[in-house]
Amino acid sequence: MSKACCPPYQEQVELEFLGRRVLVTDLSHTISPDDPTFPGHQRTLMWDHLTHEETIRLGLTKAPYSYRVVGFTMCDHSSTHVDAINHVVTDPGARSIDALPLSWFMAPGVWLDFSHKAPNEYITRVDVDDALRKTGARIRPQSVVLYHTGWYGKYRADRFAYVRDYPGLDREATERLNDLGAVAIGADAPSIDSWREVSQIKVQPAHIVCREREILNIENLANVDRIPKHEFWFVGLPLRFRNGTGSPFRGVAIVEL
Repeated sequence: MSKACCPPYQEQVELEFLGRRVLVTDLSHTISPDDPTFPGHQRTLMWDHLTHEETIRLGLTKAPYSYRVVGFTMCDHSSTHVDAINHVVTDPGARSIDALPLSWFMAPGVWLDFSHKAPNEYITRVDVDDALRKTGARIRPQSVVLYHTGWYGKYRADRFAYVRDYPGLDREATERLNDLGAVAIGADAPSIDSWREVSQIKVQPAHIVCREREILNIENLANVDRIPKHEFWFVGLPLRFRNGTGSPFRGVAIVEL
């Protein structure tokens, strides 16, 4: 019997989906113990819980069959992840990650380019409107809006530099995106707020808008700038952690060819 053909992994791949030729872009970082860690969050740990040799030695299998199992522990805001409403809303009834609608994670998407912004700089409402005008993209109701700063290039290159000095949205820019139809906003940085807000001012206006309007934010994205069109379909399904305040996910952008 011949082996199944397993092609090599690619960050972008052309394939057939629902009867159409599409280009799929991977928007997620690999989860690893080397991941940058947001201040105050738990680091990711991974270990061999069972090796091939151990399953045979413990009598769990008989040679030639064996298996390997990796154990891990991590924060629900590790790596590429989405925040649930209860992450920022203090109401005991605020929805956790397992209670959010699938439609928010399989939705029309738009990406905007803010790579010209300097470290610690704010992305403003004017920046949002300028980016939309330049691309001609339209944010439809119930959309996911992602933005590119280029910060994701530091994720593996320098994990300590990655978690500081990134630009982020101000209040008016976040409100503008939601007014235009965004139910989730995602950044290729540790936060949709700027590092200055996170580390010094400690108010985080973009997160406050998410709290007030009960919308989601996505952090630590990758490859947003590689999406070939500014309008696409977003798929990024979180794990159903009971009462979780967020979840890592594998996100993709789908563009019809």
